[in-house]
Amino acid sequence: MNKKVKKNILKYTFEFFVIVLGISISFWLNKNKIERDNLEKEQQVLTSLIQNITQIKVSLNKRKVVLDEENNLMNHLSQNWENLNIDSLVMVLDKGKYIKSFNNLFLDYREFHPPTSEIQTIISDGSIGLIRNKEIKLKIISTMDKSYESVTQNVSSEIELQQFFRELLITDVSLINSNILQTTFKELTQRTWNTHEYRNKTKKELIAITQFKPAKNYLNLKLRQRYWVMIFINKFTRDLDDLSKMVSKEIETI
Repeated sequence: MNKKVKKNILKYTFEFFVIVLGISISFWLNKNKIERDNLEKEQQVLTSLIQNITQIKVSLNKRKVVLDEENNLMNHLSQNWENLNIDSLVMVLDKGKYIKSFNNLFLDYREFHPPTSEIQTIISDGSIGLIRNKEIKLKIISTMDKSYESVTQNVSSEIELQQFFRELLITDVSLINSNILQTTFKELTQRTWNTHEYRNKTKKELIAITQFKPAKNYLNLKLRQRYWVMIFINKFTRDLDDLSKMVSKEIETI
């Protein structure tokens, strides 16, 4: 083999290795960039998750304050239904605004809409796949599919119970004649924000409803359903606390 051939072989071998090395380095740099991008995206997802959990917990705490106040009132009504002090109860409802009111006890219902849109989006759009920690992913799914869903199902059951009670109110002649359902937008607004001029009407409403036999059963069934609502709200809150701790710890390691 002459020197020229050897020189060409060395030249082409060198060029081949340069090309291979260039491709390898390019691939490695691209892989590293993808990993860095994914880490940044993961951190963004986890940060958004922490922020959303905080928002949900604030909403839950506010809701629990309202529900606890109403639960105490329902307990009192259930325990003293046969010998209620109507005048004292009127004063309680008069100061209760939207938390303690005749309407919310017997005519309306409490909904449940915590701001879970961010955490639900993380699940639905596949962003959850960016989270490397499998335990966090499982905790997110179990928190929403079990704890949150259990709350919404029991709230829905309470609403269905109230809607059934409404049907009884609509058709009962004694209640129709008592005019306890008669109202206006102005009255509802004023009673929501504590107007004393409706004390006499509140008293008439209480007298009529306590004489309506299905009302006692409705109140006690509502209490039973509300018990499970509170159980699962507390469970949902605990799961959010656990998830928040797991996510905070994971962010520190990124």
